Amino acid sequence: MSPARRLLNVACLLVWMSLGVSLPRGDGGRHPGHLHPPSTTRQMSIQDCRLLSTSDAKVDCLLAVLYGVSEQRQSSSPNVQTNVHMDIQTPSWVSALDYGAVGDGITDNTEAIQSALNAMGNAGGGIVLVPRGVYRCNGSLSVPKATTLQGTFNSVPSHAGLVFPGSSKPGDDGTVLAPYGGEGDASGTPFITLTENSVLKGVVIYYPRQVRDAQPIPFPWSISMVGNNPAVTDVEIVNSYNGILAVGAGRHYIARVQGQPLNNGIYVDKTFDIGRIENVHFNPWFASTSQAAGKWMKFNGTAFTFARSDWEYVFNTFAFGYNIGYRFIASQDGSCNGNFVGVGADYATTAAVQVDQADPFGILITNGEFVAFDGPDPQQVVVSASNHGAVRFVNSAFWGPSNQIAKIEGTGSVTFSECVFDAWDTVKENRAALQAFGSGSMSVRGCEFHQDAPSVELGQDLAQAVIVGNTFKGAENIVDHGCHVVQKGLNAEG
Repeated sequence: MSPARRLLNVACLLVWMSLGVSLPRGDGGRHPGHLHPPSTTRQMSIQDCRLLSTSDAKVDCLLAVLYGVSEQRQSSSPNVQTNVHMDIQTPSWVSALDYGAVGDGITDNTEAIQSALNAMGNAGGGIVLVPRGVYRCNGSLSVPKATTLQGTFNSVPSHAGLVFPGSSKPGDDGTVLAPYGGEGDASGTPFITLTENSVLKGVVIYYPRQVRDAQPIPFPWSISMVGNNPAVTDVEIVNSYNGILAVGAGRHYIARVQGQPLNNGIYVDKTFDIGRIENVHFNPWFASTSQAAGKWMKFNGTAFTFARSDWEYVFNTFAFGYNIGYRFIASQDGSCNGNFVGVGADYATTAAVQVDQADPFGILITNGEFVAFDGPDPQQVVVSASNHGAVRFVNSAFWGPSNQIAKIEGTGSVTFSECVFDAWDTVKENRAALQAFGSGSMSVRGCEFHQDAPSVELGQDLAQAVIVGNTFKGAENIVDHGCHVVQKGLNAEG
């Protein structure tokens, strides 16, 4: 490596440290041949670095000291031995440029980036830094165990300039990965596959071949997460056809993700240990809902899909302009139960929330905000006849203009507690805000109905209904077709 490139790498590393980027505690050295560890078994020190003969070796040694390298350490307790052996000749981070990557938007970087990832994986894990530039990839990438593929962004970026003039566009700044492979094949190999303890962070994924003024071109999933503890953080998926697939990914972590995946945003299944999704926002920054791709998404796309997941934790997520905002389904492995806090969907054309199947332990939605309109029959909540699980909405707001707030079928239970209902029956068909025609149960407690119109309709097959402590604009207007057991009272009319 040239002295200039070496100096650049060191400078870049120091800048990354100043930005608060968390790098692993390892040696940080770039060239194993330069640095020879002391013969004694103890922690490296700055004094050790001064004894080395070449400037390259001194730089590597100083980086090692910065990351706290120790070969073997005796714990503070004389009875406990902590054996931590790190070979400081093994690098803990590399630049993709050193493996031939070129961020010119033209050169295929698949082999170069994969070679860097393999080097880190073979060394027991580390970081592959991808500097500023547009990195075309004609193939797919696999991130090995305990390895991070990291770009320049330390917080999730937004590039809305294709829709909003004056804003940044993909490629104007930072690290951009540009996939070309798998065009026309949504079932092909995902662009990036994350494995156990591997991470993708700080990059923009942008498909130059995707179109805005026609039906979207299918591409494979942008990111696939498999194995335990994979993570996606601070990533923008500008115009993926399918965004993030987390199947068989226990304890997956998806945080600070933005973009406009056109067909599927995030799909979770076969998760037997708690997955976490937070601060994910999908907005029409690639194609507006008036452009062909955005309009197609509006009537076909689903932002979030949950199949089998054991107690998923979801916080502060949002989707705009999808056919369905949040969909809960059953796969061959089962269905979802989980905790959803501060979630929202705006401009859904079929349903903001659609529950085809919930786990018996329940889907708990708290502090949600939901809006559905502009479709053939927009409804805020749809609970299908196939559902036999529990669904709970607490302290959530629903407003339209939609045709209905909720249409409930199935044998499960659905509860609305301390919720606000506004603007329904825009088709003027005398529809009730809440319609329960299944054979399960429904509870409505402490809610506000902001419209003097039919509020609740109970089907003859419904097993139980509890409607207590609500406030109505006008009469309570409850229509009962013969629900088996109904408890209602303490409702305020006016």
